[in-house]
Amino acid sequence: MTSEPKSLLDLRRKYDVDPPWLVNLVLPEIGGGRLGLTHLAVIGDNPSAWALRISGLDQATFESLVAGYGGQFSAIDFWKCPRIADLSPLEDLPDLQLVAFYWNQRATRLWNLSRNPGLAGLHFEDFTRLHDLRDLQAGASLQELAFGDAVWSTSVFASLGPLATLAGLRSLTFNAKRIDDGRIEPLGELIRLEALTFPPNMFTTRQVAWLRARLPASLDSASLAPIVPLEQPFETGGKTRDVLLVGKHKPFLNSVTDQVRIRKHVEGFFQMVDDFRRDPNLGPD
Repeated sequence: MTSEPKSLLDLRRKYDVDPPWLVNLVLPEIGGGRLGLTHLAVIGDNPSAWALRISGLDQATFESLVAGYGGQFSAIDFWKCPRIADLSPLEDLPDLQLVAFYWNQRATRLWNLSRNPGLAGLHFEDFTRLHDLRDLQAGASLQELAFGDAVWSTSVFASLGPLATLAGLRSLTFNAKRIDDGRIEPLGELIRLEALTFPPNMFTTRQVAWLRARLPASLDSASLAPIVPLEQPFETGGKTRDVLLVGKHKPFLNSVTDQVRIRKHVEGFFQMVDDFRRDPNLGPD
């Protein structure tokens, strides 16, 4: 018997045979295909299913799905639905708990998350026109959040400021080409985090050290370490690179020939962490 998902990562797992709690309407086309109203009728044949995985929706079929069948589901994975422009119909589904979107080319915002008071998990990835995260401020119930780049390195967000209000967040993953205001401070408010992942070159070394000092020591996150050992070293300039120094504009180095430089970087990082812990008024900039 396939166990039911407890997170969005569980929901997105590929099954050899779809479990009875899942309706899978993902079309095989690379771009997600185009799903019509006749496809939605399959949902009526599975009245006990509470999770849906679907692709190929445009705005009209998305609205028909929500109006006709949305109330049945507490978990929905919108896989490759690039033509949905307005996500606000989801506000009519108060029982939603898990929602994921992969690839959208039209939506410029999320929706009023306060209308989904039980929403525990939210993923939205490769949204080419969404740059403002203010809608997240209403996601008081969120525990799991992932957003930004999945395939294309194109995501640009104005600020991470709205995340500071998500006091219950336990898992956060984000990837972006750029955060316009460059501030890491909003993440320092997320003291209940148990998992945190972001790119090692997103912020300066000093900013990462500040965040390491600010968040509980119990949070074990590779994103808060001074170096990143590479699983797949590469050759350039006649030299093997197998370590990345954490921080904006920091280089890839060799763990043997550059060990003095690496050690100096690591020692400097933890010195900054100690300084921030001794003086909470020190800022990361």
